[in-house]
Amino acid sequence: MSLLRLGWLLARRQRELGMITALAVLALTVATGALLTVLGGLQAFTARAGGDPDDLYMVLAQVATIILVVPVMTLGGAAARLAISRRNARLAALRLAGATTRQIGTLTLVEAAAQALAGALLGTVLYEIALPGVALLNFQGRSFDWAELQLGPLALLGAVAAIVIIATGSAAISLAGVAVSPLGVANRVSPKALSALRLALAIGAFAVWAVASGQQNVTVIMVSFAICLGVLGVVGPFVLWCVGKIGARLARTAPQLLATRRLSDDPRGAWRAVGGVALATFIAGIACIAPSLPQDTESYPTINTDIFTGACVTLIISVLLAATSTGVNQATRALDQAPSFRLLHLAGTEPAVLRRARLTETALPLGWAVGTAAVAALLLIAPLGMETLTGNWYGPTLFLGAVIGSVTLMLGAVRLTEPLVDSAVAAPN
Repeated sequence: MSLLRLGWLLARRQRELGMITALAVLALTVATGALLTVLGGLQAFTARAGGDPDDLYMVLAQVATIILVVPVMTLGGAAARLAISRRNARLAALRLAGATTRQIGTLTLVEAAAQALAGALLGTVLYEIALPGVALLNFQGRSFDWAELQLGPLALLGAVAAIVIIATGSAAISLAGVAVSPLGVANRVSPKALSALRLALAIGAFAVWAVASGQQNVTVIMVSFAICLGVLGVVGPFVLWCVGKIGARLARTAPQLLATRRLSDDPRGAWRAVGGVALATFIAGIACIAPSLPQDTESYPTINTDIFTGACVTLIISVLLAATSTGVNQATRALDQAPSFRLLHLAGTEPAVLRRARLTETALPLGWAVGTAAVAALLLIAPLGMETLTGNWYGPTLFLGAVIGSVTLMLGAVRLTEPLVDSAVAAPN
């Protein structure tokens, strides 16, 4: 019997893998659809600018693209990690059947790539379905033409290939942290302590932005902005690791102790679970100043309305990506933690305590993630002048709406995945 057929037969016997696969494909579908929609908008504004690199609309479209590509990549990586989640038992069975570590690694990556391809193709269909609605948006005094937003075949193939590469690469990195012994036991490598160099890197990135934001070169500004956006994912886990270490010493209840210990043991996983909300908060912080920026209404008569519309569209897409990422990551964490939930229950821990611990484990990093993202956005805005925050009521309303919506979706995802905890507790030993 071939390795692929054996893997397929074993997968059919694990019912939970069906839900995992469905979630992973859904996440990749949303990620691809969002990516193609953003690229279509960039193409439309580039065509309208007639190739002028200094055209304000094209510059703003480039900023929106940079802002949204990061959560798209984050969601793609989360889907890939979910794709290999909870497959340890199957990998162990394959190992006992004589498969080598390289063979089971290849099998897992092939599965991840297949799911990524399916999600990317469905995302392309989603993009085509969404085109009529996107074309109704009004910019520069007129709506879009279908041809302006329609990407060419090469662009579509490139986007699909990029999603597959990102998902497969993320799965390979996740797989590197799991070693399967000859006896078929899946051993997880303990995470290393996080270095304060992450904080130094973040400080350096924002220092570069403070200098670059005053430059006339659009490329320099865009690159420094992208670096600041990316560094949020570097400093975030370090902040949560510090919070977990301090919180474990100050914990007064069992749920608090369980939550803070988990937080300090796996800050990267905790950040992944709340990273979508953090990115949405950061994006909202940047977008909220758009209506207050000084505008050239003589050259661009509709610029004020267009910037507000663009900010709303960017926030809607970012919140949609955050909601999907949150659901995927919460499901992943619930499945990964199922064995420890079962052991804690066997040791006498009540299911209600486990649920409260899980809620605390989410709420604590969620609050710090939102705070970290808000501070990062404030640092990014500071060189432009703090008066941009108080120019009108549109900006603060956008920010609060995005944050409240994202946090609500996050806590809702925790509630929706509680049955996974209950099933872990009820599972036979």
